[in-house]
Amino acid sequence: MNSNYIETIFGKRRDKVTLEDVKGYFSTPQEESSVVEFKSGEVEINDIFKEITAFLNTEGGLLIIGAPRETKQTIGKNIIKICEGELTYSNFKNKDWLYQKIASNIVPTPTDLKIEEFLTEKGNVFLIDIPQSLNPPHQCSSDGRYYLRLERDAKPAPHGIVQALFNKRRVPSLLAEISIKNTKSHQDSIVISIKNESSIPAEKVAYIIEVYNVDQIKSNHSFKFVEDPVFNKFCATGHTDQVLVQVISLPIRFDLLHLGKDYIIFVGFWCRELNFDFQFITYSPIEKQIIKEATFKEGEKLIDELYRIKDLME
Repeated sequence: MNSNYIETIFGKRRDKVTLEDVKGYFSTPQEESSVVEFKSGEVEINDIFKEITAFLNTEGGLLIIGAPRETKQTIGKNIIKICEGELTYSNFKNKDWLYQKIASNIVPTPTDLKIEEFLTEKGNVFLIDIPQSLNPPHQCSSDGRYYLRLERDAKPAPHGIVQALFNKRRVPSLLAEISIKNTKSHQDSIVISIKNESSIPAEKVAYIIEVYNVDQIKSNHSFKFVEDPVFNKFCATGHTDQVLVQVISLPIRFDLLHLGKDYIIFVGFWCRELNFDFQFITYSPIEKQIIKEATFKEGEKLIDELYRIKDLME
């Protein structure tokens, strides 16, 4: 997957490309392709969203704003469209303004766009490097449509293709690591770290923690005592506005006073792009080790483990 079309087309690092390079590029006839789109400086902003959406949903590409006006040439029996000559400068303010407009008008918001700007007294020229999305399909908010790059044009995507793109959409991969440290007699220190194992950012992460068969919990988090038909428990919920990526985790710390009996820590978690998932462990303070682990997909059911512990106490 190409993620640096500027470098490919101009033959140098993105931050080394100059306005003279752009002028030189258009000093010879240039055709659009499946990965290159030209827009004159007179283009309307809504047309930009459509083109970016199409690139995101296909193989990515380069969008140049401020290109020469398009002309037609006849080659044999074919008529081709080319751009050559003087640049046509845009009135778009700057790349920060463009980023803001794009983020507000394409859903989900593209995260890896690279924009190079050339600001002049005549107006501005922009190179927008658009990688193929890891999270398709993207929708153009201005008209509610999904677009694909077909040959040299952005075309509305048929329903079947949109559905296929939804099916291949990548989502974050969350897990919870539970660390237990024995600090005092009948007291353990717990750290639960909710982590994202994938390269896809996890937004709007939320969690619920339930602790069964303990006497007391000390924490800055608001744990509440809840009477349960099977086992009373301590429960806490929370969320973060911080986006979780691979190098960032969400830690929840607390101390618990146990009864010298097996206890269970249950962690449920979810985010904007991921449905509810969970894992739980059973810890033996006598053996000082985790004796059972389970997740949504594998292992014991929580209710069965609760009944097992209850039977041991009777």
